[in-house]
Amino acid sequence: MRFIMRAMAGAVVVLAMPGVASAQQLALGGPVCRATMNGGQLTTVVQFEDGYTVEGPWQVLQNRAASLEDGGRGFQVGARLDRIVEVDPSTGERQATAFPSPVSVTFEGHDQDELVTRAAQIWCASVMKARSEGPQKSSGSQGAQGLIRATL
Repeated sequence: MRFIMRAMAGAVVVLAMPGVASAQQLALGGPVCRATMNGGQLTTVVQFEDGYTVEGPWQVLQNRAASLEDGGRGFQVGARLDRIVEVDPSTGERQATAFPSPVSVTFEGHDQDELVTRAAQIWCASVMKARSEGPQKSSGSQGAQGLIRATL
C-alpha cells in the first residue's frame, strides 16, 4: 500500500464539515466509488464490476473550521488509515489487512458533500492505480497482500 500511502499522504486534500455526511456514490462506467462520514469514522469504498470491494476505514482524529488553499472558509479533517478491508465477491467474506504503519491525511473542503465526494474519488483512483501497478490484476486470493506489495 506504499503507493496509496504516498498518494494520500502527499497530494490528498479533501473537504470536511463536522457531523454526519451522506453517502456519495460515483460510477463512470467502471467501479462504484462511495464514501460516508459519521462522527469519528470516514469510510471509503471502491467496488469493482466483479463485486470485489476494497474499503478504507479512516479514523477521524480532528475536525475543525479552517481557511482553505483557495482562500475560502471551510473545514479540515485529519484522518488516519491503518488497514484496508476486502470483500470477496463470491463468499462475502471480509478480510482486514493492516498497513506496516498508518497513513495520516488532512482532508479539507467547503462542506460535507464535497468531503465525501473527494474522499470517494481519491480512494477509488488510489486503489485502481495500486491494482494496475501490482503483481495481481484480478481479485481473489492475492487480494490485500497484492495491493500492499504493489504500493510498498
